[in-house]
Amino acid sequence: SGFPLEGIFVWIVGPLVVTLCASLAWAQFPRECITPEGLRSGQCCPSPTGVAGDECGSSTARGQCVTIAADSRRHGPQYPYAGRDDRERWPLRFFNRTCQCNGNFSGYNCGRCKHGLTGPNCDQRISVVRRNVMQMSTAEKQAFVNALDQAKKTVHPDLVICTRRYQEVFGPDGNSTQFQNITIYNYFVWSHYYSVSKTYLGPGQASFGGVDFSHEGPGFVTWHRFHLLQLERDMQVRRRKWGC
Repeated sequence: SGFPLEGIFVWIVGPLVVTLCASLAWAQFPRECITPEGLRSGQCCPSPTGVAGDECGSSTARGQCVTIAADSRRHGPQYPYAGRDDRERWPLRFFNRTCQCNGNFSGYNCGRCKHGLTGPNCDQRISVVRRNVMQMSTAEKQAFVNALDQAKKTVHPDLVICTRRYQEVFGPDGNSTQFQNITIYNYFVWSHYYSVSKTYLGPGQASFGGVDFSHEGPGFVTWHRFHLLQLERDMQVRRRKWGC
């Protein structure tokens, strides 16, 4: 699709290309980027260290802030609208410049390592094994359930969600934005819901639901595998804090 963002979810229905609000890198939206100034500038290139001028970790070659190159081809006949849905040519409705990570770095600010890697330079391999649930002990199964329960209760530290269309994102005073916190598990649920939601066509008109962007196309398997990987990684990052 031409997106520089590692982790953006993309699925195709015929020639129609639509992307999920998901991860900007782990989308929906990085908390750091949803200020009025950030949205008006169209740029989401925060520093992984919080240092001014270190956009996307550029000072240590982690990444750089680049202009998004979205697919400009016409939609296929399955989706007979253009310019109506915030998800079209994602995320240009909200941001046109974001982080492009180098090498083994990843994340919305290039502050993470790619899956299966760790270390300050993201060059140390780690073994990640998914256990067969049928072979787990009772204690291990309970630990997994406990982790899911904590994920349901823990607000996502990095991401927030947008429950309004872009035209309604700014508050009545124009100096605030209307995004919401969400828990780690509910973010997993929300991002799937957002991908299948109908296209709003205006007051008094029935919303268009003729295309299921998550399921009707060749991206179905890839999208759902990455969707689960996202939840898995968010839980792994925090499991020691939870004692699971």
